[in-house]
Amino acid sequence: MAYTSGIRRERSRQRRRFAWRAMVWLLVAAGFIALGYAAYQTGTLLAQAQVSELDRRVVDLTAQLDLSRGETGRLQAGLSDARQAMAALQGRYDRDVPVGELAELFAITRERLGQSVPAPRLAQVLREAGPTRPCDTRTTRKRFGIQLPGRPAEEAASLLDGLIQVSANLASAGADPAKAVVTTVARAWAAEPLKLTGVPARQDIVINNVVLRLTVEASDLSGYLSATLSVCGKG
Repeated sequence: MAYTSGIRRERSRQRRRFAWRAMVWLLVAAGFIALGYAAYQTGTLLAQAQVSELDRRVVDLTAQLDLSRGETGRLQAGLSDARQAMAALQGRYDRDVPVGELAELFAITRERLGQSVPAPRLAQVLREAGPTRPCDTRTTRKRFGIQLPGRPAEEAASLLDGLIQVSANLASAGADPAKAVVTTVARAWAAEPLKLTGVPARQDIVINNVVLRLTVEASDLSGYLSATLSVCGKG
């Protein structure tokens, strides 16, 4: 009887130990579940905060993009207007400011006016100027000496009834006339003579819209040059 009672007490203690262990494991499992839920909740809150922040950034960036597109459109419109204004200004400049040959004519006109040449005279010269034609049906030729330092002046070649005077000089007696001789062509109607360096030398001379060709070259006589002028009619 006592043996049976001992067995029952032992079984009762085993059941209590098993119940206690089960309770401990349940508590541990409940703790893990609670921690997992807390972590889940925390992660959910953080994810929601991040999503909200990303949504806000998307909204801000979208607004900035729209603003940039509007600003880009305004800049492109301003650039187009600036290019049109520049093209208009360039066109006006091209119309109002002479270039090339026209600029050279303006420069010559200013120079002559500065030399007290009357403007009506310049205007008359321009009005009388017309298309030129060559005049080479006949030629006239004159020989003239080269002026050297320390020697008496040589007589100039007189062409076209004295309207054109051609003379030459060398800076030194030992210089090569073919390279260093300077030929002076004086025209009765022009204030400034023409200067030609070296021989042969050629120069067109315009008289009343007729082009005369002047050629200066070495003569067969040492120390002399030959001037040939094309003419129309009597030479």
